Amino acid sequence: MLIAVCGIAAATLITGGASAKVRAISGIHDARYCEILELKGSPPDAKVVVWNTLGLNDCPRAKWDPLDASELADKLGATLVILNGPRHFLMDAASGRTGRVERFGGLRMRRVAAIPIGSPAQLVRTPYTERTIARTNDWRWKKRRWVFELLAPDGANYLMQSYSQELDPGLTIRRLKRLGKRLDLPKGWEYRARRLKRGLTLRARGEATIIQDDLQNTYQRLPRKKGDKRESHRVDLEGVTRTTGAPGPGMLEDEGTITGRPFGPGTVDIIVSFGDPGTVTGTFEIDAAKGSAFGTLAMTYTIAAGEIEFTGTASFTGGTGKYRGIRGKDLAATDRNTLDGQNGRLTLKGITRY
Repeated sequence: MLIAVCGIAAATLITGGASAKVRAISGIHDARYCEILELKGSPPDAKVVVWNTLGLNDCPRAKWDPLDASELADKLGATLVILNGPRHFLMDAASGRTGRVERFGGLRMRRVAAIPIGSPAQLVRTPYTERTIARTNDWRWKKRRWVFELLAPDGANYLMQSYSQELDPGLTIRRLKRLGKRLDLPKGWEYRARRLKRGLTLRARGEATIIQDDLQNTYQRLPRKKGDKRESHRVDLEGVTRTTGAPGPGMLEDEGTITGRPFGPGTVDIIVSFGDPGTVTGTFEIDAAKGSAFGTLAMTYTIAAGEIEFTGTASFTGGTGKYRGIRGKDLAATDRNTLDGQNGRLTLKGITRY
């Protein structure tokens, strides 16, 4: 079973209870570490205790490789033990709360978190899915460091905090600049490597939002910058389309060209599914010179005089480039076409923000 808390734990420097102490550590850029995840009980009354080698040792293979998860679970009286690592942190310094130190097969590890598990769903790892965890910490990157980010189509940015060698033992910090070519990114997502112009501090005060990619590298969502406000833009576009296929039963795909505000000339791809009599739902994507925008639609239709007319609403849910983070609800949408699907004329009007 893939355990979602592996991703949570890898993101958890540092959480502690009343006996935890505030600790600071530096010189940890590209520091190798490992974790032991100790599951106690079962949902909804379960918790994962996280043990971490950071600051104690670099998780030497001679001590890490012989560890047996089943034997550790029996020894600890745990429901399950997961060996999480090796991994490498990317920040230069960190501070937060930690607990006591124990030995596991001769490997010293410090208790860094206790994560409540309320449902079995929390034990399933899903790439590119946000999880909110309890955490208080400060992480610092020096000026001129390379950092690695995921950019989501809704405008969220996620900063990589650690990379994993579990699925790819050959992954190194030097290979992170080109990692985006290997990732199976969801629609509209981008991977970016950039060099810091000034030092960066990433703080968590009580909770943090983290995700993992499909190679189990872990990222934390960056707060939106002050003054980084979305502006309103009027949408007033027209297009011509034609039916190009049927992706599945009860479905149609239309492709065509559009022009008008705010995208200028571009292309459009629409896929709809026919539901209750007289209704369709679907998705659309607009590609223009400065980026793309996509979203959902819900419409009704009527048939008369050899034509089919769709009328309803469309909503923008995300984009790329200039339109990253685009949002807009209930824009007025129409699409009139001949019954053979080869002479479509569409309109989209309303307000969007990005």
